[in-house]
Amino acid sequence: MSMTTSPPPLPPAVLAQRYRLERRLAQGGMAEVWLGTDLSLSRQVAIKLLKPNLASDPVVAERFRREAIAVAQLNHPNIVAVYDAIEDGGRQAVVMQLVDGKSLRQLLDEQKKLSPELTIHIGSCVASALDAAHQAGMVHRDVKPGNILITPDGRVLLTDFGIAKGLEPTGDDLTHDNIMMGTAKYLSPEQVRGKRLDGRADLYSLGLVLYECLAGRVPFLGQNDADTALARLQRDPTDITRLRPTLPRGLPELIHRLLARRPDQRYASGAAVKAALAEIASRAHETALLDTTASGSAPRPTPIDPTLRKPYDQAATHPMPTHDPPVPEPGRRPAAGGSNGAA
Repeated sequence: MSMTTSPPPLPPAVLAQRYRLERRLAQGGMAEVWLGTDLSLSRQVAIKLLKPNLASDPVVAERFRREAIAVAQLNHPNIVAVYDAIEDGGRQAVVMQLVDGKSLRQLLDEQKKLSPELTIHIGSCVASALDAAHQAGMVHRDVKPGNILITPDGRVLLTDFGIAKGLEPTGDDLTHDNIMMGTAKYLSPEQVRGKRLDGRADLYSLGLVLYECLAGRVPFLGQNDADTALARLQRDPTDITRLRPTLPRGLPELIHRLLARRPDQRYASGAAVKAALAEIASRAHETALLDTTASGSAPRPTPIDPTLRKPYDQAATHPMPTHDPPVPEPGRRPAAGGSNGAA
């Protein structure tokens, strides 16, 4: 009688004789996120653990491992750091920086709309992170609110490079151009068409995120994921000034340029987006100073989103694969995540 072995349904208490699993914090269709302790360095970490039913799939396991290798090469203040990638008893795990905060998805679910100042700050940080990734030869391919983390002190970090793809094709590529990967609401037109991607696809997705921050909804929604994805090929987004008339000068134009259907009509790089956002913020600040000088009142500080002032007892956030927004278990959630078709 033949017997087959499979990974244990529950992870061991300690992985690779180094990382102790404390408690499961969140889970999605393809991975679980655990709060862990690095016994060698005596620090808390986030551990993303591939589910047992997928760990035996060599393609999924290899893509999971490559995420860790790719992101570990990026050293940027707006990208969640990856510390280690391990295999233990048939289980695959990625060890990451633990970030106290919440996802932009959670923030939008609570507040619906954000201030232009906070939106500009988030856009600038994500654009900087994407520029670093693109400079390193990677396209993220799943930029969405669930993969953007915000800490109480205002730090913004991009996570989940689980379906990131190299800009240069290789013979052993595990994510082909003709496979549509990502979250339907935040796909670029070229992703929907299955075209070859470059960094401008991520910038389109960033445009969708900024649009949602200000308008309270994404510009394209259908009855199902397919309709939602195809909508961006059939029409342009509604002018955001119709939904939010009092935006800083230049911000609506920036967002609609990011949402151009043709990549060559968008900004060329994340650095260019960050520079444009900085100019818009500076001009808005100067206008505010002129207004306060003319009225004779003292200038007020730039408003901070009230949610970010709150202490987070259940703080660290983890976007999870196949769920937007994720459905976490109670407790602190860490800074890492998965995505549709990845991890």
